[in-house]
Amino acid sequence: MQKKLQSEVSQLLEESGQFAQQGEREKAYQSSLKATSVAPEQPLAWYLRSQNAPSVEEQLMCLSRAYSLDPALPDTRKELRVAVQALLKQEPFLAYVHETEELYQVRSGRDLLINIPKNRAFEKPYLQKDPGPLRPAFRWLSLSILALFLGGVGAVLFAPLAAFQALRLHASAPSDGERVRLLIVFLLSVIIWLAAIPISWLLLIRFYPS
Repeated sequence: MQKKLQSEVSQLLEESGQFAQQGEREKAYQSSLKATSVAPEQPLAWYLRSQNAPSVEEQLMCLSRAYSLDPALPDTRKELRVAVQALLKQEPFLAYVHETEELYQVRSGRDLLINIPKNRAFEKPYLQKDPGPLRPAFRWLSLSILALFLGGVGAVLFAPLAAFQALRLHASAPSDGERVRLLIVFLLSVIIWLAAIPISWLLLIRFYPS
């Protein structure tokens, strides 16, 4: 059944391409329309439908759908940006709805849901990357920060442990990037320890007056 469906979709897409080359846009549109109905998860079907769509709104919707299914599909990103810029000349306001690593999702004044490609690849903040084998140092650093906000006493104990773990793992770190991250952990641990000492002292004086 799956092979039959794939064969039907491939035939429809081939027909759409042939009709488009012959200048028969309506037939090309009908073939691509049927392809998106038969296989709504097929990005190429949506892209071919966009090329022969009878309205700007439908073209934008098809390009948006194709891009959301396959951000790497050739020409889709560029054509989607051009279509969005054309829409912005008519509707300068687009309401933010959602976003992923690859795109922003917005809603137009005509209630059209649009996916807009991001200018650059999504990247996690440096210290939020998965620590992997560096996890012990990051765990003690996290406890040190938490303890510092809770009065500082725990940070006096946890910060040296974080610094020790960072130094221990630094020599065996497999990459320069991980060694830099461990160096940052070490420096932060020292700063937290230095900040925790006077805070802890003041707290102890408050609760244990002479």
